[in-house]
Amino acid sequence: MSSFNAQTLTHAREALAAADQDRQNLAAQVREQTTKIMELGLEIKRQMDLVTFNEQLLADARREIEALRAQLPDVETIEAFAELNRYLVAPEAQRNESLRIAA
Repeated sequence: MSSFNAQTLTHAREALAAADQDRQNLAAQVREQTTKIMELGLEIKRQMDLVTFNEQLLADARREIEALRAQLPDVETIEAFAELNRYLVAPEAQRNESLRIAA
């Protein structure tokens, strides 16, 4: 059997105490990192919810723009309206009141 002296046992106890302190420190760091990871996960979820919400708003805006585009007159309609305006302000249109009312 090997013999132990007080100095060896004291060093062993100190080494165990230091190792335990290191373990506690590491456990605290793991808890801290776990908390940070959970917070980051919640932030990612919040950001993804915002992305989804904004994508829906964008899709709604695109549908509205397309609906408004369908209401825009084409070039031929604009030209016909301009021709009608020119006709209505022409002197011959002023002489024939029934044509102005019909237009």
